[in-house]
Amino acid sequence: ALKINKSLQNLNLRWNNIGPQGGIAIGDALLHNNTLTNLDLESNSIGPQGGIAIGVALEHNNTLTSLNLGWNNIDKQLLKQIN
Repeated sequence: ALKINKSLQNLNLRWNNIGPQGGIAIGDALLHNNTLTNLDLESNSIGPQGGIAIGVALEHNNTLTSLNLGWNNIDKQLLKQIN
């Protein structure tokens, strides 16, 4: 749904335990979404794999302006690259 969404601007998914596969799915959605500006993914156990997928997506997404990836077991170096 996020992949084809044309109106949602803010999404809070804190504490949903989406895991690495969910992070990868969100990364894929962010490659196509051009309306979301604020995404909160705090405390979802996304891990490095999900973090990498989201980071790659952000290289192509120019609408997301705020992203919270706190408490997701993502290495600090990877977080710096995503920022």
